[in-house]
Amino acid sequence: MGSGTVSSKGQVVIPQRLRKALGIRAGTRVRMAQEGNTIRLTPVPAPAPRTAAAGYGLIRYRGPRIRVEDMDPIAALGKPRR
Repeated sequence: MGSGTVSSKGQVVIPQRLRKALGIRAGTRVRMAQEGNTIRLTPVPAPAPRTAAAGYGLIRYRGPRIRVEDMDPIAALGKPRR
């Protein structure tokens, strides 16, 4: 267990060991609950992305660079052109 001091803004630093163990990073939302004279902090899981744009950059292409002019979506599907 760790300890800390409450700042004038009501902020407390969560010790690094606890942050790592619980996967808490900057921007992680936490739920707070009072239990008697104790405060319980629980990390809130991030919601799953709901749009294709939210997944931009998740998959990285590692092949050779291809110019836009050389891209042919019909050929990529394996269908003959009409």
